[in-house]
Amino acid sequence: MSYHPLLRKVVSLQRREQLIPEASRLLIAFSGGADSVALALSLLELKDFLKLEKLALAHINHQLRGEESYRDEAFCLDFARRHGLDIYMERIDVKAQAVGENLEGKARELRYEALERIREREGFHLIATAHHLRDLVETILLWLLRGAGREGLLGFEPREGKVIRPLYLARREEIEDYVLSKGERWVEDSTNYDLDLARNLIRHKVLPEFRKINPSFEESFLRLRSLLKEEEELLKELTHKSIENLLKDGFINRKAFLRLHRALQRRVVYELLGVRSFKEVERVISRIRKTGGDYIDLKSLKG
Repeated sequence: MSYHPLLRKVVSLQRREQLIPEASRLLIAFSGGADSVALALSLLELKDFLKLEKLALAHINHQLRGEESYRDEAFCLDFARRHGLDIYMERIDVKAQAVGENLEGKARELRYEALERIREREGFHLIATAHHLRDLVETILLWLLRGAGREGLLGFEPREGKVIRPLYLARREEIEDYVLSKGERWVEDSTNYDLDLARNLIRHKVLPEFRKINPSFEESFLRLRSLLKEEEELLKELTHKSIENLLKDGFINRKAFLRLHRALQRRVVYELLGVRSFKEVERVISRIRKTGGDYIDLKSLKG
């Protein structure tokens, strides 16, 4: 039996990461867009392979797009009915709760809160979201533009807490092709074309230029991320060992700290003080260097 490339990638990820334990009850975050439709259809098709106990949908209406929001809601209800799936609906007035805050960020925060409420209330084990390979690349580029460190350049994981991303390895083109091959349709979110949003600008203007240079650039990002993750794990281990050797009773061994490689000095400061700004990390290192004595009180470096 020949499986669609998208299904093969879902299976490959499951075998590698073991995202979904047997007898899982999965709640699918379902917007009605192509990504979430593909996620629902693929999990339905692989339900026996994954040994799932239950699948259901959750649709969160942010009420940000007027009639379009209710069109999406109706589509989701109809999709659930046609496929014999339970669906849980919530409406959230995001604008009312996002006064003085970033609307997009607040919507995401409230959406995940709603999904978690439904998961706990209805007894689901995990929440499945439809994030895919292009989303990962966009996230990495956004963090890069904002000056993120190595951790930010890893983007997001296939699993974070109770949230899993079965389409992690899939390309957007494969997602649309799969949905169409199943004779299904989806709804489009008009805000996905608003170029005032940085992610949309990257999606519609930057990524097409990347694709001209390297049609497989998304897979190249994935390989780079894999290498960075392995190196990040090694650096974390070295950092923790360094801290064990440096720190005693709340005091840092100054001379031992200064013997560390500069990269490890930065990471030690980051871990001990929670400092995120590169300039602030460098300021702390400079202060340690200029301070006399063999030991420095960790508390004196805070604030």
